[in-house]
Amino acid sequence: MADTAAPNAAGTPAPASAPVDPGAEYLNAIDSVTGAFALDSTSGRLIGTAAGVIVGCPLGAVTGGSLTIAVPVLTPVGIVGGCIVGGSAGGFIGGTIGSLVTGTGPTANAMNQQYNSLHSKGLIAQQVQASNSGR
Repeated sequence: MADTAAPNAAGTPAPASAPVDPGAEYLNAIDSVTGAFALDSTSGRLIGTAAGVIVGCPLGAVTGGSLTIAVPVLTPVGIVGGCIVGGSAGGFIGGTIGSLVTGTGPTANAMNQQYNSLHSKGLIAQQVQASNSGR
């Protein structure tokens, strides 16, 4: 009976626990957390990018892109160049903010779940409480 644990309440022997591979467990935890962010941040990224382009293009066209390129305001080159620069900058900022807004909550939840999983398998130790014996 070296391969099985003590019998349970029903009298049948419980199966022995399989050895845990720490490297595989950590990689699975990281994959779960990154997958949660990747799946849940996509909708925010799309909406944020679209909103950023919609706001950034007209703003860049009106300013003529004068904040980034040396072109006179309200000329054809300034309007087109400003729209391209403003739209791309607005799309980048909007996409970044949108993905953070929609991906942060699920990522925090996945991190908590994976921490608990690794802790239950003995791969992460519990926090040590500081003692007040320094008197």
